[in-house]
Formats: sequence, structure tokens, C-alpha cells
Amino acid sequence: MTRRQARKRVLDCLYEVELGKSADEFLEQYSDDKHYGFIKKFVETVSENTQFCDDIISRYSKNWELGRITKVDKLILRMGISEIKKMDIDKRIVINEAVELAKVYSTEKSPAFINGILNRAANDEEKTGGDGK
Repeated sequence: MTRRQARKRVLDCLYEVELGKSADEFLEQYSDDKHYGFIKKFVETVSENTQFCDDIISRYSKNWELGRITKVDKLILRMGISEIKKMDIDKRIVINEAVELAKVYSTEKSPAFINGILNRAANDEEKTGGDGK
């Protein structure tokens, strides 16, 4: 499994959790995979920082209330923000991977929307050295 495929598994798991399923049960099926540690840590990081991520999404999604953003887009944004702000992954890689996920699993306009939000969040990080507050 590649890192891109691992990110897809993270998206799948987070989606299942949104539907009320257990993350642990979902993750169990990948316990023998070489990227299991990455997947598990990523799911935990996003889950622990949901409100933090949602606050950033709300700050940068002009004229869009959080409730209007599709579930998949919201999850991809949470993943991207978590990677940039909490996991110290290179922002260019994070944004590219998030956009690629959106191209495959979301709407036609989602890649540009996700790119814009994550770029603003990442640039704010560079300017402030923090979460932009």
C-alpha cells in the first residue's frame, strides 16, 4: 500500500466514524499493513483535533457555513489541516494529496475549494508560526 492509499484508508475510516462506526474495528483490518502505524496515528490525530480543524475551516471558508460543506470535503480538509498543523508534514505534499482525494471522491468543484482552504491555512501557519490566532 502506498501513502496515497493509506490516506484513502484514513478517509474511509473517518467516514465510517462519522456514520457512527468504530474506528478500532475499521483499523483492525489493516493491522498487518506496513502503513498501519501511520493510518492509526493519522485517524487519532484528526479525531482529537476535530474542533480545532473545524474552526480553521470556518475561518477560511468564506460564505460557507460548516454545515453546508459536504461530509467528504470536511473530512479531507480535517485531514489536511491535521497533517499541516499537527503532524508536521510538508504543506505541498499535504495539499496535493488532499486535492487528489477530492478529485476522485468528491464533487467537480471540491478540489479548488479544498486547495484554497488548505493554502490559506498553511500560509497562515508560515506567517504566524502557529494556528493563525
